[in-house]
Amino acid sequence: MPLARYESIDSTLKGKILDVSKQEFATHGYEDASYNKIIQKIGISKGSMYYYFENKEDLFITCFLDEARTVRSLSFEIDGLSELVDHDVYWNSIQTLSAQRWKASFQHPRLMNLMHQVASLGSEHPIVRKLNNACEGLIEYNDFLNILEQGVQIDAVRSDVPLQVLLRMSTEYELWLLQEMRDEHLGVNEVVSRSFEMFKQLFETKGE
Repeated sequence: MPLARYESIDSTLKGKILDVSKQEFATHGYEDASYNKIIQKIGISKGSMYYYFENKEDLFITCFLDEARTVRSLSFEIDGLSELVDHDVYWNSIQTLSAQRWKASFQHPRLMNLMHQVASLGSEHPIVRKLNNACEGLIEYNDFLNILEQGVQIDAVRSDVPLQVLLRMSTEYELWLLQEMRDEHLGVNEVVSRSFEMFKQLFETKGE
C-alpha cells in the first residue's frame, strides 16, 4: 500500500499518478511496466515517487484498488440486510450481489485488464498475496463479512470454518476463472455463474 504521505498530496497530482500508472500497467502488464517510465511521464523526481510508494508493487496495488473502488466492484451492499432471515431469500440476494459486482467489472476494460494481470501472476505470487492482505484491510471487506455473519446467524452460512479462510478459497477460484476467461476457455456468463456456484458450495450451511 502507498506510504501515509501519499494520502496528503494534491488531488491533481494524485490523479495524474494513478492515470499514468494505470495506463502503463494496462499497456505493458505488471511485469513489463517500467517504474522509471511511469515516473518520467508523471513528471516528478524519483525521490518524490519513493516518498509516496515503496516500490512498483505498492503502486500497482494502489492502482488496482482505486480502479475497483471507482467502478464499485468492491461495493457490498444489500438493502434490508438485518431483515434477511430466510435461507433462500438470503442466497438469492448474494447471487444478485455477485452478479452486480461481476457486471461492474466487465463494463470497465481497464479494471478487467488489471484483474487479468493479477490472475496471470498466480495466487502464490508475492504481489497477489500482498493484494489479498490489502483487501482484507478495507472497509468493504468488513462490510462483506457483516453480510456473511448475518448468514451465519440465520443458519444460511456455515460456521465450522472461519469465514476469512473460505473467502481466501473463493478468491483463488475467482483468479482461476479469470485465467480461464483470458485463455478463452470460459465466457462471461459462465464466469458469473460458476463464481456464485462455487461461493455457495463453500459457504452454504451443510445439509441444505
